[in-house]
Formats: sequence, C-alpha cells, structure tokens
Amino acid sequence: MIQSLYQIDFLTASGTTRLLSYGDYISDEISAKVAQAATQYRPLGAAWAETVAAGGATVSVAWTRREDHANHAALRSYCLRTAATSPASSGSTGTLRLAVQGGERWDIADCTITSCEPAPLVGFRFRTVTSFQALGGAMTQS
Repeated sequence: MIQSLYQIDFLTASGTTRLLSYGDYISDEISAKVAQAATQYRPLGAAWAETVAAGGATVSVAWTRREDHANHAALRSYCLRTAATSPASSGSTGTLRLAVQGGERWDIADCTITSCEPAPLVGFRFRTVTSFQALGGAMTQS
C-alpha cells in the first residue's frame, strides 16, 4: 500500500462525492486506460487486414482504497453503508475529477462508477479495502 497523491471526486447534478483523498492508502498507482472501438476488414486473398477506427473512445480508471476502523461493528457498517450509498448503486452519470497533489487536474466526462466493492481485509483486525472502477468519455484537463 502507498499513500495517494491523488484526489478523486465524482460530480453530478445532485452534488459531489469524494472517492479518494490525498494521503489515503491505495494499492497501486492509478492509471487511465483509453480504448477505442475498431472495425477490421479482411479482404479475400489479402496478406493483411485493414483496421478502421469506429470512434467512441472510452477511458477507464480503477483504484483500491484501504480504510482502518475502530472495531468490527464499524468495519461491517462501513462495508454495508459504502455499498448502499456509492455512486455505483445510484446509476448516476457525471464527471470524474482526478487531481494530482501539486499538479494538474483532469476530468472524465459522461462517467459512471461501474463498481464499488468494500470488503474486510483478511488477516488484519479492523481494516477494509474498497475497489472502485469507473468508465467514461472524453478526458480533458480542467
């Protein structure tokens, strides 16, 4: 686990939800993966296929945050509360804002939190890990 140099907020019409703060513990560095649909043509007898961009690139981001809790009741309550109130459970679409401490700030438009999985971390007293995944459209500097 490393301390986060990122802050991640999910912005919707109903408000802002902080998903990661500077200094939180995360499992790995956060990276954004860009993917685009493509169409391939394989003409008969051709040595090579042709690939054409189909448009509609998407950006995906995933991270895992660690939390420590005072006791077993707080740990289990956190797991249930987080699952019930996460942006993944509301079906919301918004803007995911990633800010680098002392650096740039980036927005992913038309973004949806596709999963949020809080779970007790086995082998530690009152510790949880929460995994998030987000999928969105254009990524721009804000």
